[in-house]
Amino acid sequence: MRTALLLSLLVVSVGQNTHAQSLEELMKRAMEQSQQSAGGGAGSVTIEENNDPFEPLGFTGSYKMEVHNYKSGKEDKDSPMFVDLAFTDDKMAIAPHSSSAAKQDMRMIYDLKNKFTYTLTTDENGKRTGMKMKMMKVNVDEKEGKASSDKTKVVRTDETRTIAGHTCRKYTFSDETGSGEAWIAEDVKFDPSKAMGTMVGGKKVENWQKTPYTGLVMETTWNDANGKDKMVMYCKDLVVGKVDEAAFSTSGYEIMDMSNMPMFGK
Repeated sequence: MRTALLLSLLVVSVGQNTHAQSLEELMKRAMEQSQQSAGGGAGSVTIEENNDPFEPLGFTGSYKMEVHNYKSGKEDKDSPMFVDLAFTDDKMAIAPHSSSAAKQDMRMIYDLKNKFTYTLTTDENGKRTGMKMKMMKVNVDEKEGKASSDKTKVVRTDETRTIAGHTCRKYTFSDETGSGEAWIAEDVKFDPSKAMGTMVGGKKVENWQKTPYTGLVMETTWNDANGKDKMVMYCKDLVVGKVDEAAFSTSGYEIMDMSNMPMFGK
């Protein structure tokens, strides 16, 4: 469940920082914001070229994340945030946006087999530009001298309810940073850890990817241990077995190839 929450935070944060000076700076900033929002502890954040062997995602489909953030009992001014996601075995597309965003679109396409990332933007005047980069991975580790711990407790309950036509089972989860619940459609053959693993890694993240469930999180609530903050995520517009190929198209964009630049891992 933390995996799904972190994925939504990461892509939303990246979408809010499209003007970062470099991909390295952008991804580090997004990861740091995701850690803070999810209650994660401090640790080193590094970035490197993603040279992991290609592994098919095993899922074709699309859905939308609707993410609500609350601080001290009040919803953030930029909440809710939305993230449109599309998947095939070898491609992933992510388009974060908010209800209060300016007339500017942003979409990220991950070519998982060839290890390239395309960041596409459409400005307020309709101009379409993009960058092609080597696929990078953010590694998050504990502070030096601090051993990594896994205190996450996940319970698969007997409670079920129907969401968007899928029978969903209730899971509860907790660790030192907080607790929550999730409703998971176990009939949907989707492994969020595979999608997450294309973007982030490291010893600290490995614990978040060990949640013992398969399926798609349709609803989840995370309550911070401080008793004041929480995040609620809904999965909407789920389509399984097919996907609109336009989600992966770069047609009509002026693409700058930056995949050979040293700051992107060479």
